[in-house]
Amino acid sequence: MSLRGHYKAASANVQAASFLVVRYGTRLCALPSDGVRGVLTKEEAGNGQTVAWVGVTYQNVDLAGLLSITLDTTSPDLRTVLFSNGHSHGAIRVDEVIGLVEVDREHCLPLPPHFQRVERTWVAGMIFYRDELALVLNPEWVLGELGEEVPREAGAKTIGAFTASVEIGKLC
Repeated sequence: MSLRGHYKAASANVQAASFLVVRYGTRLCALPSDGVRGVLTKEEAGNGQTVAWVGVTYQNVDLAGLLSITLDTTSPDLRTVLFSNGHSHGAIRVDEVIGLVEVDREHCLPLPPHFQRVERTWVAGMIFYRDELALVLNPEWVLGELGEEVPREAGAKTIGAFTASVEIGKLC
């Protein structure tokens, strides 16, 4: 699929995973490309809490806030990624869309073992893009589908479970 949502004929490589790489400041994140429905400019997306595009309403997703990153709203490269998993539809504003990338599944890396808590529900793994680390984000977390927050202990909260394999290549 191209960045504008049009499909291109190509042979599928089952040994590869496809991602849309985006930038927040100096950090790179990767979204599974099968959920990307389009990329809009500031003018096309507007400033509202929703984006209506091709008959579908996409709810604003504050991914920068979820990642504790500041979105550069003055960036000329600011884009809105329309992302969906068929059930939920989110409009994700990013500093810049880097592009689509295909990665051999053997190059999909798990989180290091010292990440043992809720961050495993946020990040499905890691890939390297142009010698930089990009976090592969869990689409269910991005779209807020992991369930309601459930109290764990006094003052602490946890988000619904996401089970990810710890084997290299099984995350993408």
